[in-house]
Amino acid sequence: MDDFLRYFEDTRFINWVFIPNDELNHYWEQYIRNHPEEKKQIEFSILLLQSLKSKKEENISCDAAELFANLIIDMPPKEKVTIKGNRHIFGYFLRYAAIAIIFFVLGILVVRQYEENKFAAFNQSNESIHNDNDARLILSSGKKITLPEVESSIVYEKNGKIIINHRDTIDDQKQTAGAEMNQLIIPYGKNSSITLPDGTLAYLNAGSRLMYPTAFRGKTREVFLLGEGYFEVAKNPKKPFVVNTNDLSILATGTIFNVSAYPAEKIIETVLVEGKVVIRVNSFKILTKEFELKPNDLASFSRETFETKTKQVEITNYVDWHNGYLNFQSTDLNRIVVKLERYYNIKIFLDDPMLGMRRISGKLALREDMKKVLEVLASTSQTEIVEINEKTFGLK
Repeated sequence: MDDFLRYFEDTRFINWVFIPNDELNHYWEQYIRNHPEEKKQIEFSILLLQSLKSKKEENISCDAAELFANLIIDMPPKEKVTIKGNRHIFGYFLRYAAIAIIFFVLGILVVRQYEENKFAAFNQSNESIHNDNDARLILSSGKKITLPEVESSIVYEKNGKIIINHRDTIDDQKQTAGAEMNQLIIPYGKNSSITLPDGTLAYLNAGSRLMYPTAFRGKTREVFLLGEGYFEVAKNPKKPFVVNTNDLSILATGTIFNVSAYPAEKIIETVLVEGKVVIRVNSFKILTKEFELKPNDLASFSRETFETKTKQVEITNYVDWHNGYLNFQSTDLNRIVVKLERYYNIKIFLDDPMLGMRRISGKLALREDMKKVLEVLASTSQTEIVEINEKTFGLK
């Protein structure tokens, strides 16, 4: 039994089944030649992993079941429980309980590998938010479309056409044949709205990246977010909409909510405006908690403690950015400065670090002239704004 389990604990074996390459193929082909007595166990392990990998298959294939039965029959005598009398039933129970444990442990390992691979393409993308001053739409074909406007708009139509800023049309109908992934990258100083292929409307704040398919083919509508997004989800109870971050997955059917998941921040915030969402933590714990939010709920997930806290809030303080306003109530000046730095792509230095802890309340009209906005901030926080250069300012 130990020999059987060790394949599932070997990351080389898991990677060989899910993401093979020449090096892994050579290693395991050579391994089987050198250990022919393990060939049957390896074949079964491959079939079992492949069956678990497919979401469409709820049961193990007949071939896998047959191989598994043969494995049980062929187990060495030392692994068989031989208890005389009626107690042999308990022995068989232990035997099959051990087998059940294999499935249980394997299931956890497969989920872990799946979660790691699911985010790999997103996190390892060569496209950086900071590579360019312009927003960029990157199609699955590799074609890059520059969006120089401060506020851009993208609409996917059902016929496969993409409308840029209400005027430019991209005819890329071949994309609808599969579920290829596109990316929308919004650098600091820019923001954008995008209507996805299912009709969901998403607003992306400065310093954000969204990866999404050209068509939602599976049982869910999944997108991947880095940064901040405000989502108005098109209703479809049979196909939940899922926003994935590196730490959380937010599930909705027809809902309005905001997610802030910037990599540099220790807290991920999800605010529900309308409807219902379920938050799942992307951890590898056996029992993972889910959190269901109701309107006006704020869920704050700590990347340090892995704890999630919820409370009722004034939602405009968290979502009004997509309308061009920054609302704040008894908020640390540090937090407001970070948001303004992203929105305008500037740097703001505090003359005294203690100023950052000063709590202020107010409202900033972000679409107004930037210098006027900074003057309002200085007045509200009882500080003085100093212009160092075009992109650098100080508060003292």
